[in-house]
Amino acid sequence: MVNDFARFNSLLTTLDELYESLYSAMRLSPTAYFADIDDVTKEDFKAFSAGELILGHRDRFNVQAQMRCLNALQCFHRPSRDISGRVAGKYPGILLLENHEDVIDTIVAINTTKTAIKQCVQDVDPVTGAHRRNHLQKHEFLHQHRGAEIISYQLYRHIDVINCRPDTDTALKSVNFYWAYKNADQRLLPDRAKHYLYNCNSGLNDEQLKALSQQIDDTRHSHRFYVRKTRNASVNVSLYYGAVDGKPMVNTINAAQPIILCNYEDAPTIRPLSAHIPQKRKANRQGHAWICLNEAMNLYTRPITEADRKREER
Repeated sequence: MVNDFARFNSLLTTLDELYESLYSAMRLSPTAYFADIDDVTKEDFKAFSAGELILGHRDRFNVQAQMRCLNALQCFHRPSRDISGRVAGKYPGILLLENHEDVIDTIVAINTTKTAIKQCVQDVDPVTGAHRRNHLQKHEFLHQHRGAEIISYQLYRHIDVINCRPDTDTALKSVNFYWAYKNADQRLLPDRAKHYLYNCNSGLNDEQLKALSQQIDDTRHSHRFYVRKTRNASVNVSLYYGAVDGKPMVNTINAAQPIILCNYEDAPTIRPLSAHIPQKRKANRQGHAWICLNEAMNLYTRPITEADRKREER
């Protein structure tokens, strides 16, 4: 443990030095963008996760955005104990780099150091790659040493550098920020669904449980069963490249921190972050005839579709 703390300290010092070297050598275009998203308190985070809370944001451009982006790339702490780190650790923005070749080695070294820090905190076995610390132990190791407000996934997250000219035929035309509302439903096989039914605190009596269990048995060949979940809304960015064979190339990545664009001839068009509309989560639920088996457990069933059958036949 003592040796791990010493290594952790050494890696953090190295990371600070690499950032200092990067910032002193980096030559940035005046064009920049940053989405200043409202903070979410720990009390409000449940409402945000459930899609009941609208988040505001302010668009920052050019010099003001540059400063916010540079600060965000090196920011690993939430602004206060009352702010949820899951949202405070998101800093969507764009920087345009004019001297890619001069600093790419430093950026690679920063990303390598971030990986080493993550492995140090996790106590990764060099042979098997297994984590020798569980979640609580990792939390204690990190926060005993650096305080409870550090955002670990922001500390580990690599700097993304996007090449605006991936080949001789295409060039990055525009970037589009938007809120992503992804479902994370967990599919349960029929026997697993029945096990979940009986082992959850559903509030149902024995007769009701037996009826639902029988419904699962009766529809096991025609329906699928899910625990319905929704991921927290995140910010993504779509990268639109020049057309190839008449079709535009689109690449979508998570925009949890500022992205650096390089090797451009003309600055790509930057479209600011769209408004946060929690109701879109419900729109994502359309498309199948979902039937609620038990609302308290979020246990649902839906008919097997033709698309499902075709996927299974492959």
